[in-house]
Amino acid sequence: MPNELKEECGIAGGALYDKDQNIVPYLHKMILNLQNRGQLSSGVSTFNEKRDHLISTYKDLGSVNEVFKTQNPAKTKEIYSKYSGDRGIAHTRYATCGVASRSDAHPFERVHGRKYKWFSLCFNGNLANYSELRRKLLEKKDYHMIHNNDTEIIMHNISKTIAELDPKDNHGPGLSDVFAKLSKSFDGAYNLGMLNADGKLMALRDPLGFKPLCYSKDDEKVLFASESVALDHCGVNNVKDLQPGQILINNGDETKVERFASSPKKAHCMFEWVYFANVSSTIDESSVYVARENLGKAMARSEPLDIDDSYVVIPVPDSSKPFGDSYAYELGLPSREGLVRNRYIGRTFIEGVNRQNKVEDKFTVLKEITKGKKVLLMDDSIVRGNTSKKLVDFIKKKGQAKEVHLRISCPPIVAPCFYGIDMSTIEELIAAKFHKEVGEDISDDACERFAANQGADSLIFQKINDIPKSLGFPASDLCMACLNGDYPTEAGCELYKKAQENHKNGISRRPYEC
Repeated sequence: MPNELKEECGIAGGALYDKDQNIVPYLHKMILNLQNRGQLSSGVSTFNEKRDHLISTYKDLGSVNEVFKTQNPAKTKEIYSKYSGDRGIAHTRYATCGVASRSDAHPFERVHGRKYKWFSLCFNGNLANYSELRRKLLEKKDYHMIHNNDTEIIMHNISKTIAELDPKDNHGPGLSDVFAKLSKSFDGAYNLGMLNADGKLMALRDPLGFKPLCYSKDDEKVLFASESVALDHCGVNNVKDLQPGQILINNGDETKVERFASSPKKAHCMFEWVYFANVSSTIDESSVYVARENLGKAMARSEPLDIDDSYVVIPVPDSSKPFGDSYAYELGLPSREGLVRNRYIGRTFIEGVNRQNKVEDKFTVLKEITKGKKVLLMDDSIVRGNTSKKLVDFIKKKGQAKEVHLRISCPPIVAPCFYGIDMSTIEELIAAKFHKEVGEDISDDACERFAANQGADSLIFQKINDIPKSLGFPASDLCMACLNGDYPTEAGCELYKKAQENHKNGISRRPYEC
């Protein structure tokens, strides 16, 4: 398996009520502020009734600014002009399924002669029953799969359902009806942005609300994005969360939000607050920054060391800073920038290269802060263990630290994720080698052995019960399956059983791979 932990995609979209205005600058700005969610590729699809090609899609590999060629303002302006439209969708991607090629970049466009059957789609999540859906399509219809990813499966199923519900009135079925039917067969996480050649814009959040999705509407426009920070940077001040099982539809000057499926329970991914989301975002009325501060306070309460002025707290930048600062404040310790991040190096979990080789390129250690000190190194999680091990060695050797103690804001990750995070096998999860009691807090003995593996002088993980308390949700509203093995969907439970069998038999393949 690869060493990099990969996170979730970001989706965005919007419609401007003045048809002479251009949505592309808004789309660019929104996905730029979602860049933390993926740097593999990005793209936009826009609608313009004045073009022969009513929907036009532009996408490529690279970061958002690389794709929009912002180092050359003339080329950026040319892109804005060529793909100008009054409504559109946008995406920034990493891959949990599929490959790193331009053809797998989003949005995906499906061209058709009938305008309501011609649409473009962007997707954030992962269908846990992808293999079953794929098999059903290939068995019952003369389908040929090109991309081998769940976005293609979703598009085929949307087209199939439109055809099945088509009233033959030249307007097509209602989008709420289409997705109400699809919700009965889709199992997993799926936030969608969709645009069709009738000019309809749609945003949808799955019935369990795994991934965040929010929107804003006023007299001039409607915008939606995976995180509130993307909308904040567009100057809006009325951001609302799209609730699980809700769909937003814009048709010209009218925007409505309605329910397409019931939401019997919620399963918000706890990793959004722990690591993935921008610290400036608020998700389902819970501040990411405050959640990370709360995790730091909880960690401080469980600190067993006899702390004195020989210790220094160093958060791993950037996601661990609120966690580390809060922990340090509670213990009366300095929180110092002992690791300086090179701002021109992307997040290591996104890049398709060996993570260990990237650590020294990504960070500079300031031995003026670490030399001779007992370093409390604060990080958000340990998944495969490569980066944390390298950092400990880096700080001891280059930083000349006397000791390095790891403090992790997330409990041990011991079970795979099938809902959009690329950690799909037990074999790749280093904590599973030391901690066998899934659903319980890791023992002191296991922590000692784990610390030795990492080259650390000690290691403490967050307690499982501190996650819902810190985030401000009941445990029943969170997906913590990677911590406790409690999967919120039927297909997720089946994949976990398969993952356990694969691990037992030494098979490293992802459980949902065909």
